[in-house]
Amino acid sequence: MTRRAGTALAVGLGATLAAAGAQDPQRPVFRAGAALIVVDVQVIGRQGAPVPDLAPDDFEVRIDRQPRRVVSAEFVRIDTTAAARPAAPVTPETRAPDGSGGPAASRTFVLAVDESSFSPRNALAAMQAARRFVEGLAPGDRIGVFKYPVYPKSIFLTTDHQAVLDELGHVMGVLDLPGGRYRLTLSEVVDITAGDPDVLARVVRRECGGGATASCRREIVEEAKLFGMAAEGQVAQSAAGLRALFDALADFPERKTVVIVSGGLLASDRVGGRPDVSGLISEVGERAARSNTNLYVLHLDTSFIDAFSATGGRVSTSLMRESSALASGLDRFAGIAGGALIRVEAGTGDYAFERVLRETSAYYLLSVEVEPADRDGRPHYISVSVNVRGADVRSRAMVVIPAGGG
Repeated sequence: MTRRAGTALAVGLGATLAAAGAQDPQRPVFRAGAALIVVDVQVIGRQGAPVPDLAPDDFEVRIDRQPRRVVSAEFVRIDTTAAARPAAPVTPETRAPDGSGGPAASRTFVLAVDESSFSPRNALAAMQAARRFVEGLAPGDRIGVFKYPVYPKSIFLTTDHQAVLDELGHVMGVLDLPGGRYRLTLSEVVDITAGDPDVLARVVRRECGGGATASCRREIVEEAKLFGMAAEGQVAQSAAGLRALFDALADFPERKTVVIVSGGLLASDRVGGRPDVSGLISEVGERAARSNTNLYVLHLDTSFIDAFSATGGRVSTSLMRESSALASGLDRFAGIAGGALIRVEAGTGDYAFERVLRETSAYYLLSVEVEPADRDGRPHYISVSVNVRGADVRSRAMVVIPAGGG
C-alpha cells in the first residue's frame, strides 16, 4: 500500500508494533497503581444495533470468575461524519460529563485476509464485498490490510480509504489442494482419519467399485492421512501469520477491530481425526484474547466449497457436513479469542460486513475496580454480561493489569 496518510505499524514474528501520529481519543491511560481499569464493551440488541442508556448496575464484570464492581459506564458513539483529527488521550477522570467520551470517536480496523483459503476467482468475489465495507467507513476511520499466510513486514493504518481499496485489488487467492487418485471430500478425510468404519466403507464402494480390494482400501486410508497432513501444514502457515499480527497488536494500546476474512480453516471435529490443529488454534486464540482486540471472523464458506468442486473432481455428499468441517477451526478460534463468528453461506457477504459496521458504531467504556491481587502484570480471564434480555456482549477475553500499587 502506498503510504499517503495514517499510522505505520511494524508487524512481524517477534516484532513490536510502533505507532506514530494521531492518537485515538478513546485510549485509556492508567498509572501502574491505579485501582481502576477501563474495559471497552459492545452490547448488541436483538435488532443488531448497539444498546444505549445502560448504567453501571446493568453490567456484571468478573475477573477470573470473581465479581468486580463497575464504577461507571460511558456510551461512546462513533461520529460517522467527522474527519480524522488528532486529540489528546482521555482518561476516566477527564471524560465529558454527558458520557460521550470526549472528542468525536473514530474506529481503527485491520482487515486480515487468509489468501490460502480462497481460489483466485473466489478471492475476487470476497474482495468485492470487502471494498464495499471500506467504502462504508466513516471519513475518520483508520484501516489497514493484512494478507497472510505470507504476510508483510509492516502494514499501514490510514484514513486514506482509496489507498486501501487499491491494496485490496492486489489480494490473491492461492488455495492449493493436494491432488490424489481418489475423490475424497474434506469431511471424509476427517472421518476416515478418525477411524469411522462406515464412512470408509462407503468411500471404498464408491471409489473401488465392485472390484474393491484390500489394497484399494489401504490406499484410500493413506491418501486421507496425506491430505490431513497437508491441511495441517496450511493451518500452521495461517496460524503463523495471525500470531505475528496479534503479537504486534498486543503492544498497540488503542481500541482496534480485526476483521478476519477466510474461506475456512479445516480442523477435525472428531477425536483422532486429521487435521489435528487444536493446539495451534488454541494458542493463536489466546494471543488474540490477550491483544485486547475486538474480533470478527467472517467465514465465506460457499466460496471454499465451490473451489473444491471445481478442482480435483471432489463431490460433497453432505453440504452441511462439509461446511461444519470448514467452520470447525474458525469457530474454535473465535470462541477462545472472545470474537464473533459470522458465517456467510450464500450471497456476497455484504450483510456480514454491514453487521461489523453497525455493531462497531458505538460501545461502552466501563471503569472497573480491581483488587490488589489482580495487579500482577499477568493475563487474567475477564467476562462481561448485561441484564438486557437477548443482548450479545462483545469484550476482551483476557486482561493484563500492570503490577504495582497498594
